[in-house]
Amino acid sequence: MAAMVGDLIEANVSGSPTRRRVAGLELGSVVLRSSERDLAVTVSFRGREVRVTGTPEPGAPALSGAWDDMARVVSGRRSPVAALLHRELRAFPRRPLRPLLAAAYVLKVPRSVYREGGTR
Repeated sequence: MAAMVGDLIEANVSGSPTRRRVAGLELGSVVLRSSERDLAVTVSFRGREVRVTGTPEPGAPALSGAWDDMARVVSGRRSPVAALLHRELRAFPRRPLRPLLAAAYVLKVPRSVYREGGTR
């Protein structure tokens, strides 16, 4: 899961000056956790660097959900914000929001990518 998240973030950030700017300005971490499998990754925003590790960072805010829902988020097919609003994922704790929002933005694949590839 860490490799998938890292590859997605790298592709999204390198292809978008706005996503690169958001990732570069954020400081903090967010944990992405599959609630039914023993899988979790931490996305750490460290200024100009985004680091993805295969272990949860203690005390970091977390997004948690079923494997299928989390897989859609970490593959960029589903916005983390939309998944939260539709109660497919849960956030713990609810604050701080900035790392969660930054992760949501850099993980979401633009709709144009799906239109260009013909899969939507």
